[in-house]
Amino acid sequence: MTRDPLFYRFFKDLPGCFFQLIGRPANDSARYDFKAIEYKETSVRLDGVFLPRDRAEPAYILEVQYYQSDKVYANILSKIGRFLEHGDPDQNWVAVVIYPHRAMEQKNLKPYQCLVESNQLLRIYLDELPPAPPDQFELGVLELIAAKPEAALEKARAMVPRLRASKRSKRFQQMMVQFIETVILYQFPQWTREEIEKMLQVSDVRQTRVFQEALEEGLQKGREEEREAIATALLGMGHPAEEIAKATGLAVSQIRKLKKKKPANGKKGTAGTA
Repeated sequence: MTRDPLFYRFFKDLPGCFFQLIGRPANDSARYDFKAIEYKETSVRLDGVFLPRDRAEPAYILEVQYYQSDKVYANILSKIGRFLEHGDPDQNWVAVVIYPHRAMEQKNLKPYQCLVESNQLLRIYLDELPPAPPDQFELGVLELIAAKPEAALEKARAMVPRLRASKRSKRFQQMMVQFIETVILYQFPQWTREEIEKMLQVSDVRQTRVFQEALEEGLQKGREEEREAIATALLGMGHPAEEIAKATGLAVSQIRKLKKKKPANGKKGTAGTA
């Protein structure tokens, strides 16, 4: 099973964890919008981008690498080029690559020293992260993703009762239980959902099923919504409809419809021509 949708949904719902992961305060996430960007004309998709609301901040381009490849950094350089070409060429950026372990990284780094040795690349090896504090459940979930299946199951069984005994909100607890179950489902794809719930002593079958369906089947719809959000933001910056269509993969007619809906001066817009 690919991990990309799992990481995307995790950082989408818990963006503060990403900023903790890169050494910034969790509340810095309030200064960013997390997007999945796809350049349809070139068949290039970014796993996820934290776009700053203040252009003085860097954009964080996320890449999750869970299989061996000798083209990882060539691929990243290509994506960075598309990001700058189709977006704002003046936007500062940092590429963040998440590996399950160091051995997964490509061996020949010499052609990519300009990137690897710069401060514009952060390489994170999940199995080398320091142990998460008992109350840092978000980082604990990342430990589950990095752990081997049996170790992940043991950690998950210990985490669920600790989570439920915590003072965190019921909504947060529910979200974390759902993520824990989803990670174990990835770790043990041959198990049924009922077996996983029994192992973790979780009984709310309906909620976990809804979450998994949203993860596996709703991602495509989510990407469409993300493209429309990016298009709306670019409209606000004054970019022409044709340019936005190339950057987002949306039709020009869709861009024009979004422009009609776009609020002007804090008021709801009225129909007009693009």
